[in-house]
Amino acid sequence: MATPPRSALTRLLSRLLAPGRGEVRAMEDAMHLEGVLRFIAVFAGTVVLPALLLGWIGVHSVRSEELDGQAEARRAAQAAARTFTDGVDRELSSFEEAVETRLEAGRSTMDAPKELHPDLVLTLRFDRDLRLEAPFVMGDQDSVHSSGPLAMDVWRRADAFARSGGDPDEAAARFKRAAARLASPREVARADFDRGRSLLAAGHRQAGLAVLQAVADQHGAQRDPWGFRYSDLVALTLASELMGRDPAAGARALGRLVDTLLADRWVVGEGGEGAVARRALSLAEPYLDPVWLSGARGRVARRSAMLFWAEELLPELDTAGAWAETAAVKPGVARWRTGSRALWATARWQDDLYAYAFDLDTLTNRLRADAMGSVSADAPITALLVAPDDPEPANIVERRSLAPYLAGWSVAVILRDPGALRAEQRRRRTLRFGIVGISVGMIALGFMTSVRLIGRELDVARMKADFAASVSHELRSPITQIRLKGESLLLGLADTDQERDSAYHVIVRESERLSRLVDNVLDFAAIERGAKRYALRPGDLAESVRRALISMESSLEFKDMTLEAVLPDDLPVVHHDADAVAQCVINLISNAAKYSSQGDTIRVIARTAQGLLNGRQQDIIEISVMDNGIGIAAHDLRQIFEPFYRSRDTQARRRKGTGIGLTITRYIMEAHGGDIQVTSKPGSGSAFSLRFPLNPPSPSERGTPNLSPPGIPRPFHGA
Repeated sequence: MATPPRSALTRLLSRLLAPGRGEVRAMEDAMHLEGVLRFIAVFAGTVVLPALLLGWIGVHSVRSEELDGQAEARRAAQAAARTFTDGVDRELSSFEEAVETRLEAGRSTMDAPKELHPDLVLTLRFDRDLRLEAPFVMGDQDSVHSSGPLAMDVWRRADAFARSGGDPDEAAARFKRAAARLASPREVARADFDRGRSLLAAGHRQAGLAVLQAVADQHGAQRDPWGFRYSDLVALTLASELMGRDPAAGARALGRLVDTLLADRWVVGEGGEGAVARRALSLAEPYLDPVWLSGARGRVARRSAMLFWAEELLPELDTAGAWAETAAVKPGVARWRTGSRALWATARWQDDLYAYAFDLDTLTNRLRADAMGSVSADAPITALLVAPDDPEPANIVERRSLAPYLAGWSVAVILRDPGALRAEQRRRRTLRFGIVGISVGMIALGFMTSVRLIGRELDVARMKADFAASVSHELRSPITQIRLKGESLLLGLADTDQERDSAYHVIVRESERLSRLVDNVLDFAAIERGAKRYALRPGDLAESVRRALISMESSLEFKDMTLEAVLPDDLPVVHHDADAVAQCVINLISNAAKYSSQGDTIRVIARTAQGLLNGRQQDIIEISVMDNGIGIAAHDLRQIFEPFYRSRDTQARRRKGTGIGLTITRYIMEAHGGDIQVTSKPGSGSAFSLRFPLNPPSPSERGTPNLSPPGIPRPFHGA
């Protein structure tokens, strides 16, 4: 049969391996190695390279995800800022449209200002000369406060007497004396007004009315020290007096007074009109229509609030600048300015200038809340309203100005918690890198494990080949010797008795070698199949060792060697299989003889001791076989009990052997709940110790070991 052609790779590998192995062995190893290389190539192409590519993609995707996250945060920030600014624009532009609609319809923008905007607190109208026209006017000479009465002792004493409930006639007399002593007409007006009220209280109605009417006629437009117009005070007093006589008529008079006050333009800086109106409504409440009363109270409250804001905000309104800004634009188009307390919107309509003031604090506080609420609570960003004087926020993602409405104000979208965001990014990065690293690591581990297993398989294959060659050689040698000596005896070639005895001895010696070899092979095959069992019975371990030694004494293997035994008679009884123990001792002694020189001594010693066995300290019996042979190298000590293992040491490989004797011995000892230990030094011999527990081993301690080398399946089953 023709030999199958070898590949170029096999031939190349064979040439590389030939110098150290020989051509035949090199070719066998090259064929195995070619399969390994092909497996590695396929594994690398189908698993490793895709895994590395996936790992690279995974690492690259981590960075891409971070960049996408940043871009997504920026897009979300831009959307939030745009949504907020669009909302502000819609809100204030809607106010502009509402104002323009009212002006076009001829309606006053000073009525119901909250309908125009919830934060609108003041509406004003100025004429072309920039004088305040509505709903208030600035104070002039006719509205200047009277001065003096509060500082005059005579008036103060009279007022105190009247307030304390003194006699009204006496109070009127005191006010009259005070008026006579006052020089200023305005001071006299206050004293006369108080005298008129005292006369009414004393029941002198005609006299009191005459005095009050004179005050109204002469000083009606003037104001008392508290800002009340005398005309309003006289009207309130007369209506109150009328209610005492005719409540319905008095209530109607008070209602007319309120309508008159609301129709008049109040004076900025004076609050008397509002106080008089509220007092009138309070007095007339039981007698007036509730609907009208509620509306009147609302109008008084709004007018009073606007008067307060006018006093507070007018100083910061530049009417000249507002007129200049609005003069060049379409009528009704508003121009916006931000003051210290108000946001001003000014617009020109016909020849008038309209100014609208928003409460800046209320407006901006609401916008701050709207800004924070414009972003969901679980988003990594948040929006802030930034004032002109506020410090620059940190970690700004997007910023937009609120001009032209709120000049200098802006909305800033910032990272809500940069530290937490970075920590989350690090966590995700670590997790992704960890997953990629673990995946690549597992693939690398699988690759290395596969290579290791293949290497182990090659070693096992080589060991099997060595075992087959060794067994063949071991069998051929004794068979050849037996055949030669048998033929010599059969053909009568042994002429003398000495020659015949020598032939008989050779036949016996080689038969013993052959028998031990066959027994070991059969036992190993049974162990591999899991069919080998041992009967552990209590017995004298020393006696079992002696029988093994006696059987060895007749062996010619120990010719020119000394066998010494120290076996105490008082060794404790041990559960063991006598034949199996004898086989262990024979294997160890045979090895000792094989690796020793002529004239050496082999010692067998039994003793009791304390030792660590099966994971616990206990009493044991040791059977030690010691020799002075070539010893065992340190790198071989870990593998000598593996099946088929033969040392690579040149001296050791020159000795014949199958590589299964120590494996069988290890198996037998483990089946006895014990173990075998070895100490050796190259050139100084070796010592093998069989260690037996004194107590019977439990089933868990009598395990069935795997005879395969560590990390690979059982190499084969059967002999």
